[in-house]
Order: sequence, then C-alpha cells, then structure tokens
Amino acid sequence: PETAMNKIFGGIERSTAATTHPNGAHDLKELDAMTKASLERLYDFQHSDGGWGWWKQGDSDHFMTAYVVWGMTLAAEAGIEIRSGVIERGVEYLDKELVEEEKNFDAQAWMLHALAEYHAERKKSEVEKFQSVAFENLWNNRDKLNAYTRALVALSAHNFGYNDRAKTLVENLQNGVKID
Repeated sequence: PETAMNKIFGGIERSTAATTHPNGAHDLKELDAMTKASLERLYDFQHSDGGWGWWKQGDSDHFMTAYVVWGMTLAAEAGIEIRSGVIERGVEYLDKELVEEEKNFDAQAWMLHALAEYHAERKKSEVEKFQSVAFENLWNNRDKLNAYTRALVALSAHNFGYNDRAKTLVENLQNGVKID
C-alpha cells in the first residue's frame, strides 16, 4: 500500500507528516485493509459473463463494468495486486458489448476509455478489432460528441497510440472553450 500511496499521492512530506498523517503507518495498514475488502467485494460481484451490474444479482451493465475495469486497471498501475483473470474477463465482456452502443456515443466512449486504459497498462501493441471499430465510429461522429465524450475519445486515442487523432481531438476541445 505504501508504494501505491506514493504513486497516487506523490508520497508524504516528512516535514508535515505528523500533522497530515497523525496515525502514520496505521493509516497505510487501514488503506491496505480497505483496498483488500473492496477488491474481495468486487470479485464476488463479478457475473458469469465477466461483467458487473449495479448489484450482485441482475444483468451486467456496460457503464458499471467499464467503471470497474477502469478502476482495477488504475489500481494495477499503482502496484495493487489484482486477482488473475478478473480484469481480463471484464475486458472480454466490454469488447463483446462495444458494438451494442454504436449509437450511444457517451456509453461507447466510456467503455472504450476503460479498454484503452487497460490496453496502455498492458503495453499492448495492436488495438483489438472491436475496439478499433468503436474508435472509428466515435472518430467519424466526433462533431456530434459533447466535450466530456470527446475528451474520453482523446484519452482513448492517446492510449491506443493514435497521437495525431488525439491531438486533433484536444484541439477541437480547445476551440470549443468559451471564456467569460
């Protein structure tokens, strides 16, 4: 947990440690316990199709699955050990479901963002077929996207190594800024 905390928060300033973290190492142990309990709950909530829903029972949900895959990927990047196969099953679910959201740009962009983060964290060289198709759909419809969705697509482009497209999307965002 200390390694994860350093990666996330940039470490603890020694000069203010007693004030900002009065319980010292105890806080790190508590963070470790909370992380472990939270991951166990997520493992238990994963459905047989690889996705997650809003509850343990019920159908898997595109948004919730993307949220869990994205969060677990960030945790893995921070050095937290994730049970083998859990993220991969979530990624497989999202990959299969991407085409279902081809007309719902917000949902497709959120799902793609989670997958692109996983792609970058695993240092994959090639973009998966359905992810590439989803990206092209969003890219071709970029004029219809709101700023948040366009930002998600820009992050996905960056994580997939589509640097020219990421730059274009960021420039589009900058051009759309209104200053009062």
